[in-house]
Amino acid sequence: MCFSKEKMIRMEPLTAGGGGTPKKIGLCLICKELSFGKHYGCMSCLGCKTFFRRAVMHNQDTMCKKPGFCELEVSARRLCRSCRFRKCLEMGMSREALQPKRDLIGRQRRRRYQTPVGSSVTSPNQLCPSTSSTASDDALKQLHSPGIESIMPLCSRDGLLELMASLTANDKAIRARKFFLIRARTEAKRLSDVAKQGPKVVQSQDTLMKIVLCSDLFNVTQIEMFSMFEWIQTLPIFCSLPLSDQMILLKRFAMPCNVLEYGYFTAQMGLDDMWLISNGTCMPRSVNVLPDESKTLVTEDRKWRQEKLYRQMTDRCIDEVSTPLRKLQLTPEELVTLKILLLFSCGNHNQNGNDATLISNESRRLTSQWKDQVIAALFKFYSSVGRDESYAERFGNVVLLVSGIVSAASATLESYQIMRLFKFASFDKISEQILFDADST
Repeated sequence: MCFSKEKMIRMEPLTAGGGGTPKKIGLCLICKELSFGKHYGCMSCLGCKTFFRRAVMHNQDTMCKKPGFCELEVSARRLCRSCRFRKCLEMGMSREALQPKRDLIGRQRRRRYQTPVGSSVTSPNQLCPSTSSTASDDALKQLHSPGIESIMPLCSRDGLLELMASLTANDKAIRARKFFLIRARTEAKRLSDVAKQGPKVVQSQDTLMKIVLCSDLFNVTQIEMFSMFEWIQTLPIFCSLPLSDQMILLKRFAMPCNVLEYGYFTAQMGLDDMWLISNGTCMPRSVNVLPDESKTLVTEDRKWRQEKLYRQMTDRCIDEVSTPLRKLQLTPEELVTLKILLLFSCGNHNQNGNDATLISNESRRLTSQWKDQVIAALFKFYSSVGRDESYAERFGNVVLLVSGIVSAASATLESYQIMRLFKFASFDKISEQILFDADST
């Protein structure tokens, strides 16, 4: 068995499926993200389109709220609302292009579908419907409850496809940037090794499967944390939550997010008895499953740690995450939906008393509505691509992955704590704070 690690690092894992995504047309003139066409007179992404529409409806002014800061900011999405709105106007967006009558119709529909006082609200555990049409209809009706409109505009059936396309495009773009950073660091390390060991030694090891080392874990975890922060900021619902609730969700989501990303990468590579992290290095179920050439690179100390300290983590990650993902072959749309379900399930339980480890009731209500909207968008995607199997059954299998990912994340966290305790591995300060809730000092 001889596996080319170079092949893994040079590209993002292949994705299964991907139909139903609108064609990308250049870049957004405002924030330089992928554009899906001209909106309100300007080539723009769905995020800037939504922002402009909301800004016009709320009579946003153009007076800067952060003088001296916005002038230095390059990213349009980091500008204050006033400066971002002004940039939309400068790039060609027009207030006159908006059709306010459509919003009046939307308000009438919201009143018609509004949940009566005293009626029960569907819980997140009851979101798996018996048919695709029922799922979309029920989820759409719940979106009309007050509160969610200020965070995300009401989606029509076509709007649900746009929502899913936007979520998927952002997730893909961020993952592509992640692999670019990993490739850059891998190449930098390779050049350093060439300087120390000579080109012949390094070239002879390039195609070998390598076991995860301390430096691999440090670099990859740091980049995964960066990518998670970047992705999470593309979700308007998350940015609207109180900072305390954001931190609760973020800390509980960090390790499951890492495990899901590694599991998805491993599943795409199609290797048995291997758990890969994003730079292509592995934790094998047993060192004996490695190719003979790769075994020679594993020290006795590292072999002992893999067999005795990390075996439970590796087994659980393979059996409960990468193997089910490999069998299910998630589409990019299902992957981003699964990430959102994981994010807003962490800390999103019923609150009894004043428990500081749980998010507030209002945040729980808003995130539940957001999950409903994303689930409705996924079912609309299923309908658009005409999948043969039952939509509800397919979605049920996606939801079942959550428990396995959380279980594997718990085992991974325990193993990482052992690595920290005995100084087998180190992590950057941000990862220490988020993953292990360590003191920032």
